[in-house]
Amino acid sequence: MKSITYFLFAGIMCSGFHFSSSAQTTGNPAPLGTFIDKNGRPTPFPESRTGPSYLDHNKLLQQENNAGVYKQIGVFKVLGSSFLIGQHLKADMFAPEAKAYNVFVNYNTYNQEVEFYSTGNPDKPLIREPGTLDSFIIHKNIEIGITDSLKFIYGSLLGTKDKYYFHEICTGQRFNLYKRYKSQLGYVSTNYVQSELRQFDLEIEYYYTDTKRKGLKKIKSNAAIVINEFKEVKDITSVANVDAFNTNPDDAFKKVFEYLNH
Repeated sequence: MKSITYFLFAGIMCSGFHFSSSAQTTGNPAPLGTFIDKNGRPTPFPESRTGPSYLDHNKLLQQENNAGVYKQIGVFKVLGSSFLIGQHLKADMFAPEAKAYNVFVNYNTYNQEVEFYSTGNPDKPLIREPGTLDSFIIHKNIEIGITDSLKFIYGSLLGTKDKYYFHEICTGQRFNLYKRYKSQLGYVSTNYVQSELRQFDLEIEYYYTDTKRKGLKKIKSNAAIVINEFKEVKDITSVANVDAFNTNPDDAFKKVFEYLNH
């Protein structure tokens, strides 16, 4: 498991992405904030909760203090942000009842909620609770370090009961690789006075699927462990680079999975 101090997290380099059947689009991109129901008709994209009413009833009430430095979560004052990469990221969203194209989203890795804005709600986000989206795709944006589109799939569609969205890193004929992001409330190492002070720490875990068995399987980012995991499938010692798994695990995993799928 990798832990990263979230408010120092500067960007994510990701792999090329592939559409699944639940997120397939055809034709020209829809106008900004376009919502389409399952019958192909324009419709308001249904929210799970509106921002203000949900926050009023949330047991973990979150609100920024006057200085805007931390968020209050329960009894803790939490530094940083739990939003992946940043906020107001252009994306497409796919739910069983509707699709939304070219909206702006915030992906909260602490509670797995997806907030979204559109022409109908440009100032206050509407909130999709975990599991109410099948998938969402954050668009490529070179300026902020998103070199390829980021596709996220909800766990139930991948055969797991874990209530998280999984970032699709690469796919193949047999093996698919995913990455899970989860923010935890960690201690602030420089704080020795305020017992209630915490910070968002981002934890990253890798999972894969195999067409010959059901569900997701967790796998550590370690060359020796990966080699042993797939030794019955293929000898991958020539492509499982120890240093690469330490410095750039996404690329290291991609090379291994591409080799396994060929």
